[in-house]
Amino acid sequence: MTERRDAAAVVGLGDLGISIARRLRETGVVVTGIDGAAERRSLWEEETGLGALAATDELGPNRAAGASAATSDREQAGVPRAFICVRTTEQAAAVVDDLNWRLGPDSVLYVVTTLAVDFARGLGERAATAGPRLIELPVSGGRGGAERGELVVMTGGPAVVPEDAAFLERTLASLVLPMPRYGDATLAKLLNNALAAYNALAFGSAVELAAEAGLDIPATAELLRRGSGGSWMADAFAGLVDDLLAKDAALLAAELGPLPTIDLGDPDALPPALARARSLLDEG
Repeated sequence: MTERRDAAAVVGLGDLGISIARRLRETGVVVTGIDGAAERRSLWEEETGLGALAATDELGPNRAAGASAATSDREQAGVPRAFICVRTTEQAAAVVDDLNWRLGPDSVLYVVTTLAVDFARGLGERAATAGPRLIELPVSGGRGGAERGELVVMTGGPAVVPEDAAFLERTLASLVLPMPRYGDATLAKLLNNALAAYNALAFGSAVELAAEAGLDIPATAELLRRGSGGSWMADAFAGLVDDLLAKDAALLAAELGPLPTIDLGDPDALPPALARARSLLDEG
């Protein structure tokens, strides 16, 4: 008997989407790539030898099971999954609405796009009664984490089942964090990204201070990356997508109000602020 293989469509072959698609394929998943941009489709086709689709309206039952691959892959394909990796909430909404009636209840939609929180909280109302399961799936770790299978993944909403975590752990994730309510995973992701933005801004500010003080910039920057003040964002600083950091900070501010300003101008305020956070962590 021919073994059935996992199958997935990846909608949006930008930096993160194509990295997710690469990793899924590397782990044996039959992948259908979908993107409206011709250059992204061409990149996927050059890398894989597989045709990419221009839109989800080209995604029929056979394509959802990997019809862009060879016939043997089609025959082996299992229950389809769709990873939605488009840029904006509006784009994600359009893809969800379209795939809700193209895919059946044995399928699952993973919404990887960082959403506006109010939209994420309403995902339950967007799920189709006889359609695919709808799961909020924000991730952290970027392109490198996706391609190494080391993403930190949050599974959001009541439609999550144990097989979701099992699939994600054997393909994309080093850690899967369940969050039962729609919206909580997105809010947690935005908090994480805001912290990343703070870290990036702090590293940039430290580099500027070093320049003003006349320090050797390459040596000081290496200290800032490798020393006790280092961070993931300091290591990745040269390749950061600045407008995405700004976008996510704006989404968080829209939900929670103005974000805190971090100011070391009053050194005496630092110890009590750190003590408050430690207390909250202890209570948790």
